[in-house]
Amino acid sequence: MKIDPLISKALGYPYPYPTYDFVIDKGSLNRLADWDSLEGRIPVLAIGSNKSPEQLLRKFGHEGFLPVTFVKLCDYDVVYAAHMASYGSIPATLTASPGTIIEIAVTWLSKLQLEHMHETEAIGVNYDYGIARTLKIISDYDYGNQDIGCYLGRRGCLSVKGDIVALTEIIATNRIFKEVKQSEILAEIYSNVPEREPFEVWLKHLINNKEARQSVTAFLTQNAIVNALPAFKISDIKGL
Repeated sequence: MKIDPLISKALGYPYPYPTYDFVIDKGSLNRLADWDSLEGRIPVLAIGSNKSPEQLLRKFGHEGFLPVTFVKLCDYDVVYAAHMASYGSIPATLTASPGTIIEIAVTWLSKLQLEHMHETEAIGVNYDYGIARTLKIISDYDYGNQDIGCYLGRRGCLSVKGDIVALTEIIATNRIFKEVKQSEILAEIYSNVPEREPFEVWLKHLINNKEARQSVTAFLTQNAIVNALPAFKISDIKGL
């Protein structure tokens, strides 16, 4: 049976990604061969779908040059944020998790690319843009004393029966939170809907109806767990 592409996109978050540093150059995916190409660019943590070429091509099209490198970040985890994205997924946010090491990525953006990324992340609505300099990063590249950005969920962490929940799709060592897949977290939210229509009908309605998504987000926000990330200073994006 053919699956509706809207449903596939919602359930597919955070989408496939390579296991090597790469660059998208005019729509083509290649291994990153020249570390000098990172100079003058702005490093931004990619904790969810922004490390996926599929998502980056959706956001930036087939023009331009965008490098992505993979790192391990210590003492944090990638968990579900307390809002629903426009494409029907429950997206990611960062939270503190002492002793945990997560495998994520860094997008290296030009100033114009950063401005566009802010637009795609709904800055001031669903996310704030935080900047940190004291992160413990394991990488071949030296990140010492460098400002690194990250999109941080404004509404806190999604609560499932009072607990923060991590994304199964993000590889972690010493994870302390329960982890579930995107399909499972959407099924959990769906289970709270009274007089339920079929799951795919419900999800497609949310994707196509902004007010319905906002209603789900409001419900998730009511029960959200406050997220404290003191290493990050929220940036005034007007200063770009």
